[in-house]
Amino acid sequence: MLAVCKVAVLFSNILLLVGQNSAGAQNRVDVLRGQQCTQVCNTQAQTGACSYTFVVPKNERDSSCQSSPSAQILTEMKRDVKKTSDKTNRLRHQFSRYREDRELWSANMHKEVVNATARMEIRSLEHDVKVKNLELQLLNQSLELERLKGKNRELEGIVLMSEFELTQLRDSRQTVDHLNEVVTTLQTRLNEVSQLLTGQLQDLLGGQLGIRPPGGYPPPPGAFSAQPQSAFSAARQTKMYGSIPPQRIGFDKIFVNEGADFHPGNGTFVTRVAGVYFFTFTIQSYDGKFTNIALVQNGREQVTLYTEDDDRNIMQSQSIMLRLSTNDNVWLQMDGGTHHAILSFHDNRITFSGYLVYAKFS
Repeated sequence: MLAVCKVAVLFSNILLLVGQNSAGAQNRVDVLRGQQCTQVCNTQAQTGACSYTFVVPKNERDSSCQSSPSAQILTEMKRDVKKTSDKTNRLRHQFSRYREDRELWSANMHKEVVNATARMEIRSLEHDVKVKNLELQLLNQSLELERLKGKNRELEGIVLMSEFELTQLRDSRQTVDHLNEVVTTLQTRLNEVSQLLTGQLQDLLGGQLGIRPPGGYPPPPGAFSAQPQSAFSAARQTKMYGSIPPQRIGFDKIFVNEGADFHPGNGTFVTRVAGVYFFTFTIQSYDGKFTNIALVQNGREQVTLYTEDDDRNIMQSQSIMLRLSTNDNVWLQMDGGTHHAILSFHDNRITFSGYLVYAKFS
C-alpha cells in the first residue's frame, strides 16, 4: 500500500512540472493525448486506499475560471485524510498489539519447536550410540562363547581319550592279574609233579636198584631243605565303595611276599604248602557308611569285621588261624550293597597279612 502511494505522489509531481512549463509558454495545460483541459478546482483522484485533490489554476486569459492576480502558477496537491474516531484508533492499536504479540508468540513457539527437535535428535543419536555399544558387546560375548565352546570340545576330547586309556589300563591290569594267577597255578602244579617224580625216582633207585647218593638225596625243586616258608603282608592305599555283588579287596602295595603265594591284584592267597596259617587284617571305616568285611576260605566266611554307619572313621582289626591244604584260597571280601565302603590313603590304613606257622606232614 505504501508503495502505491509513493507512485501516485511521484506521478503528481511530474504533472505539476509539466503544467508550470506549459503555463509560461502557452498559458494552457495540455493533458492526456493533447486535449485542452479547463481549470478544475478541487479535482479529486482515488488511488487504492489513498485519495488526492489536485488544484491547477488556469491562465488569466481564460475567463472560465477565476485566476490569481499573479501570473505564477500555483500548483497544490494535498492528501485527503479521513477522520477516524477514538474507538477505531483503539481497535487499531489493540490489533497492532495483538499482531505483535502473536508474532512474538509464533517466534517463541518456533524457537521451542527447534529446540525440542534438536533435543530429540540428540536423544536419537545417543540412543543409536547405545545400540551400537550393545551390539558390539553382544558380538564380543558371542566370540567369547564360541571360544569357550571350542575349548570345551577340546576338553571333552581329552576326557574321552583319558577314559579310553583308563579302560585299556584296567583291562591290562586284569589281564596281568589273570596271567599271574595262571603262572602261580602252573608253578604249583609243576612243583607237585616235580616232587612226585623225585619221590618215584628215589624209590626206584633206592628200593629196586639199591643205589643211594652219598649224603642222601637232594631236596626236590621248589622244596626247602628245612621248614617250608610262606608269608605275605600287603596294604591298600585307596578307598573302596561297595557294589551290589560282594567283591574281593585288592591291594596295591606289597611289604612281604615270601614264596609269591599272595596275589595283590585280587587280594587272594593261594596255599602252596599245606599247614597251619595265621591271618590278620586291619580296616578303617568310611564315615557315614557301613563296614562289613569277611575273611573267606574257599568261598566260606570264617571271621567278619563290622561297624555301623557312624560319622567317625573307626580303625578295627581281626585275626584267625586256619588249617589249609594245598591250593586253598583265602581272601578278604566286602559285603554287597552301595551302603558299604572302606577308607584308606597313602598312609596304608587297610592291611592284610599272613604266614605259615608250621607245615603239615603226612
